[in-house]
Amino acid sequence: MLHRLWRLPVLVALLFGGLATVFTVFPLLGDRGRERCIATWSRWLMRACGAQVRERVAPGAEPLSAMRGTHGAGRGRLLLSNHVSWLDIFAIDALAPASFAAKAEIASWPLAGTLVARAGTVFVERGRRHAVHGVILRMGEKLAAGHRAAVFPEGTTSDGRRLLPFHGNLVQSALNVGVPMVPIGLRYIDPDGEPSHAAMFVGDTTFIASVWRVIGHPTLIVEVHVLPAIEPAPGLTRQQAAREARAAIAARLGLPLDDTVPEALRAVRETAAS
Repeated sequence: MLHRLWRLPVLVALLFGGLATVFTVFPLLGDRGRERCIATWSRWLMRACGAQVRERVAPGAEPLSAMRGTHGAGRGRLLLSNHVSWLDIFAIDALAPASFAAKAEIASWPLAGTLVARAGTVFVERGRRHAVHGVILRMGEKLAAGHRAAVFPEGTTSDGRRLLPFHGNLVQSALNVGVPMVPIGLRYIDPDGEPSHAAMFVGDTTFIASVWRVIGHPTLIVEVHVLPAIEPAPGLTRQQAAREARAAIAARLGLPLDDTVPEALRAVRETAAS
């Protein structure tokens, strides 16, 4: 409870300060200026939540921080991450801000929904295939301009103890413009190294309830594992790229693959996630 006494007011102040920034300051800044603001604000948000972000770069991989400031270079990056919590977006943004593809419901979250929308999030309306094609085109434009984009191929959050099937629909945006795809493995642990479920955002848990649980946790560590990029080789399909990213994340984090979803339900989820 003591943690909440100071974290909650700071968090609320940050959210309102962020809203003021995106409406009044962002229009005056270029891409790099907005990126610096997003990274700084995301680091503050994580600290206000009692979370520490630690980047773990695998051999042969490029740190996320080294990918910043590449606008106009003509070669963006598509980040493919597992999905555990609403904190995932801010943990990645704290290192290297990206335009996320996220479910449309996030736009209705109190304060945070408006913030992520104004920060460049592309919202996906579930079950509408024509809308998905538009999202692929929009993300492709960002990638072709040298920006980073990010997707959660699982299509939903998991409990962090397994990897759900990866959907490849939005991976097509990277293949269309020929940019690398970077697998990102997220893991939440306590200071003693044991897995933490404080940030878990699954089932019927509401956004407000999840925030309350997170800010009441003493210390939460978010490990961001950056893995070697998957290059858009000739003949590589989006399904193959998604499977390769999933396998790399599973191996890095030591997570089992959850392939128990019945085929009929999987087809429905593929449509929804796309």
